[in-house]
Amino acid sequence: MLTHTVQLRIFDTDMVGHCHHLASAQWFEEARNEIFEIFNPKMTKEDWNLLLVRIEIDYRAPIQFTEREVEIRTWISHLGRSSLHVSHGVYLKDGSCAALGGAAMVYFDLKEQRSVPIPESIREKLLPHLDPDCPYHMSAKK
Repeated sequence: MLTHTVQLRIFDTDMVGHCHHLASAQWFEEARNEIFEIFNPKMTKEDWNLLLVRIEIDYRAPIQFTEREVEIRTWISHLGRSSLHVSHGVYLKDGSCAALGGAAMVYFDLKEQRSVPIPESIREKLLPHLDPDCPYHMSAKK
C-alpha cells in the first residue's frame, strides 16, 4: 500500500462546504504518481506508456474543508498481462473512509498504438503493492 497526504484547498469545496466530487478524482491521480514512476521513471511525454481507460468512485461520506487534510491509500488490486487496476481510498483523520475508487490502466505502445505485455522488470516493482484483499475492486465491465 502506498500513502499520500493531500492538503484540502478552498477550491476543492462546493456550495455546501463539502469537497467537490471531482476533487477525489484529482487526488487519486496525484496518488498514482508513484505507480506512474515505476512505468516511466523520467515521467517524460515521449516515453509515456500508460493509458487510463476507466475510473470509478464510490462516495461514502462528505468531506468537509475543516478536515484540512486527507490520506489517500493506494493499492494495486489486479495485475493482468497488459493492464492493472489501481484502487484508492480517501481516509479522514478519524480513520474513516470517505470514498473508494479505482482506475483501470493499460500498458501501451504509443508508436504501435496497441497494448503490450507489462515487462517482468516492471511487474516485480508492482508486486509489493498488489493486494487482492484491498477494500475496493472495480466492478465488472458491462
